[in-house]
Amino acid sequence: MSIKKISNKLVFLAAVCSQAAFSFSIEETTITSIHNAIRQHQLTCVQLIDAYLNRIKKYNLSASKQAPINAFTEVNPSVLSDAQKIDDDYRQSGKLAGPLHCIPVILKDNIDSYDTTTTAGSYALLGNQPVKDADLTSRIRNAGAIILGKGGMDEFAWGMFGFSSRSGRIGNVYNTAKNPGGSSGGTAAAISANFAEIGIGTDNSGSVRIPAIFNGLIALRPTAGLISQQGIFPMGNLDGTAGPIARTSTDLAIMMDVLVPHKPQNYITYLNKNGLNGKRIGVVHLVGKVNTFKAMSTDVKNLIDQALHTMQQHGALIVDVNLPQFDNNRKNNQAGEIEDINYYLSSFPATRKSFKDICESDRTRNFGDIKSCLKFMNSIPPKSSQQYKNVLTMLRKNRDYVQTMMKNNHLDALLIPLSTQPSGNYNGNTINTWQAAVSSNAGLPAIDFIVGYNNENMPIGIDLIGPEFSEGKLIEIAFAYENATHLRHEPAMPEPDLKMTSLSISQFNNLISVIGKTTYDQVLKNAGSKSDLADLLSPERFRRIVIDTISNMIDSDQNQKTGVSH
Repeated sequence: MSIKKISNKLVFLAAVCSQAAFSFSIEETTITSIHNAIRQHQLTCVQLIDAYLNRIKKYNLSASKQAPINAFTEVNPSVLSDAQKIDDDYRQSGKLAGPLHCIPVILKDNIDSYDTTTTAGSYALLGNQPVKDADLTSRIRNAGAIILGKGGMDEFAWGMFGFSSRSGRIGNVYNTAKNPGGSSGGTAAAISANFAEIGIGTDNSGSVRIPAIFNGLIALRPTAGLISQQGIFPMGNLDGTAGPIARTSTDLAIMMDVLVPHKPQNYITYLNKNGLNGKRIGVVHLVGKVNTFKAMSTDVKNLIDQALHTMQQHGALIVDVNLPQFDNNRKNNQAGEIEDINYYLSSFPATRKSFKDICESDRTRNFGDIKSCLKFMNSIPPKSSQQYKNVLTMLRKNRDYVQTMMKNNHLDALLIPLSTQPSGNYNGNTINTWQAAVSSNAGLPAIDFIVGYNNENMPIGIDLIGPEFSEGKLIEIAFAYENATHLRHEPAMPEPDLKMTSLSISQFNNLISVIGKTTYDQVLKNAGSKSDLADLLSPERFRRIVIDTISNMIDSDQNQKTGVSH
């Protein structure tokens, strides 16, 4: 046998042995666990990413017995080659690429990356390919992360229910018939389903925090301006910000250290198991005229009470407070956004050249038909308007008001129930981040984490708000509570759809796009902007769309290859 043949055989056997030795479990893993396994040569980056891809293919669109999770708009076609490069560099240097070495990250579909499209959850922007990363994407990539793909979202970040003209309906991982939360629902569902390790969403009225809690996770909305908005589709720049979503507060802190360039000290230094001791936490019962506990269901109240008791047991002092002068009005918070969108679309060869062009594509749901969309566009006040100035004034006054109250009462954080009803419901009027928008309407940081599960196994959570730039202290409280309770449990996965594992990434992405288009054509196009989509695009109706699309695209293709005819 020639030396070349022997060499090729050894390479082949090494690859087989490597695969055989791979036993790392990605379910509920952490950044630290992944890095330890890589350092101990128990895991390569290619093996890790391949395991995530297989899990996504098996479970994301599984619809045999229930509506699918449907967390993605697109999986990054370059993930395996990116993983191979990380392995090659690690083999040569012996050093991790950074704090996110080989960590699979999912971005909300309104955050730019040069290797995946940005559609903001809209069929109108299908194929929209940015030419460079958003600032935060660049930071994540430079820290060694793998950009795994894009998470589904409510169209143009308008909503909290997980419906879009781009990819259809997102399901809650604990019960796919229920609301995943929005507008970052796909990102949250993917992380909770262990399709990705960590992710980034964007938040105006709770769009990072609501889906995180509804899917049993932890999320942070940072102080306004702390994380760059460059390269994010600008729907609501006045009160919007990107923020991380994770399964653990430790992963969240690691991600924050990557996202925030200038800080007094690293956020991981706040991971203190005694972090509740001595903290003064104000439970807010009134925000403006909104009663944050009004008509609260018994199971939610019991879990909130239990959480407060746990905090007291670990040294926190709980006091009741109110914010009667807080301004919850969000009517003009979108002022100036049409100009921002037009500038964003002109910054690269975008699918649409302006918001007017988006309207005239007649491919949006949230804004209705062309006439309704143009009417909406013309109703948005420009940056030169008094409304724009009034919002800036409102944000400043609210911020000063809240921080003064906290200072006078020596409070470290304010606590508000995320919702008065269990997670997964479709009644937005029960969700306090929208009704009592303390963090959003003041530009203050907020961290949200679960405090238990109700009798339907749906997660219940709280919104914890701090003064400007108190992200570290909020992480400290969340970490201490997490370590005192260890509440999160992994959701059950649907029956695996094994035929999907044979698809290439491109084939899988095409399937997602066709599902989205079919859903738009059959249901959403004529739905009207105010239709009750929870009924119109019911879990069962969407399940049938997914099954029929898979049958038409996958089964028929496989039959053609094998020569089977009907």
